[in-house]
Amino acid sequence: MSRRCPSWLSPVGERWDAASLTGALKAAGARRSAPHVVPLHAVLLKLGLSAYTILATSLAHLALRCGLLEYARELFDEMPHRDVVSWTSLITGHAHHGLYYDSLALIHRMVSSGVAPNGYSMSSALLACASIDRGALAYGMEIHARIVKMCLDELVDAVVENGVLNMYSKCGKVNYATRLFGVMLVKDIVAWNSMMAGCLRSGQAEEALGLFVSMVSCGVGGNDFSYAIFADACGELALLMQGMQIHAKVIRGGFVLYVVIRNSLVDMYAKCGCVDSAELVFNDAMSSDAVLWITMISAYGKFGRVYDAISMFDRMPKLGIKQDGVAYLAVLSACSHSGLVKEGWNYFKLMFHGPNSVKIEPKHYGCMADLLCRSGYLEEALDFIRNMPFDSSVAAWSALLNSCRIHGNAKLGQLAASRLLQLDPNNHSNWVALSNVHASEINWHDTLMIRESMSSECVKKEPGCSCVELHDGVHVFLMVDQSHPELVHLLQALDSLKEDIYC
Repeated sequence: MSRRCPSWLSPVGERWDAASLTGALKAAGARRSAPHVVPLHAVLLKLGLSAYTILATSLAHLALRCGLLEYARELFDEMPHRDVVSWTSLITGHAHHGLYYDSLALIHRMVSSGVAPNGYSMSSALLACASIDRGALAYGMEIHARIVKMCLDELVDAVVENGVLNMYSKCGKVNYATRLFGVMLVKDIVAWNSMMAGCLRSGQAEEALGLFVSMVSCGVGGNDFSYAIFADACGELALLMQGMQIHAKVIRGGFVLYVVIRNSLVDMYAKCGCVDSAELVFNDAMSSDAVLWITMISAYGKFGRVYDAISMFDRMPKLGIKQDGVAYLAVLSACSHSGLVKEGWNYFKLMFHGPNSVKIEPKHYGCMADLLCRSGYLEEALDFIRNMPFDSSVAAWSALLNSCRIHGNAKLGQLAASRLLQLDPNNHSNWVALSNVHASEINWHDTLMIRESMSSECVKKEPGCSCVELHDGVHVFLMVDQSHPELVHLLQALDSLKEDIYC
């Protein structure tokens, strides 16, 4: 070797053997020491030990931990014998580096080669299924079936069951996750968090809160992620009192220092309309976490404090906080809510020509289209949407349609509604929007034709729903609902409010 290893890699007297090399490879892996991958490989070759599966696997594992994926693949392909450990190491390494499709391809090769996967390899494959955009449900269900077969012969580790639960939750199959959760013998904090997060992700915030209560009743103590999920659910439902209670519990439990909880608390207070409380949490954190800053910028923007949002955004690079695509989306949204077209255009151009390169996505164009539409520049918004370098987005056409309703431009509204039907024909609200646009033009023939089509396709608009939090709980009201026991008193109170407004 032309290069001497450091003391923590070199055994006494530099007399290499299989045992000392195993220790050296473990030490290098623990430190992710990339400069020593090649020298250690050279030692293996020189001593004729590269055919030893354990040593070759350890070297490939070291390369994976150092991010040398191609090198690890080459080492793996050169192995004369690949056991379950070497396969699992490669599958796990690719999954943890975000190469999810490669990870799934490797486990398929593993099975095809006659090597049965173990719990660790299947957990990594499940992670890959859950992490792929829109999920890889078919692969995940295939792995779940293999795990069920394993259960017939041996006990399955809780980590594997949690992996299946997480996979179903992230693939949008919360009903499958619920069934699995109901029969799990061991429900640790990871399982409870996966289930709560899955419910919240699928729009079932009330169910997530109910699970939290059940978890506490079962004697399972919450952690930082549990409290963050609870705060997020309170934000989705605008439950301020419950949100304040969990904030107090977080402080008592010493969890307030966790960044994930601070982010959720800021977002919760903002969604509950308490932007000043959100500001207090943010200021108390004194953090340079980019997510926390973006959450606060979004809060300012939603409540009309656009110049506070802009000021925060402009301060980010001065404090070494990166302005990524999400940060630009937050400041563009703030400009949109306040109708600051000039400022919005300036930030949009900075994404192209600013000091840091930012990946521009369709949602950035959608936000700019929304800014133009809210400000009444409908024709300009139409040209902007048509000249987008992406396929026209649903968000952009939806913004145009809503603004056409507000500004009474039925012609453009019909165009936007028709385009939305082409892009998203399964969205029932698009049919309703097109019908309403024609009705506003008193075009009863087209309106009747559309509504007949809606009836034949069983298209129905979901009734509007409002939640009001009072001291004794949360009251839910559905549009055209006549079942509320206090309906008469509610209507009388509403009539008196109308009289006060118009007097």
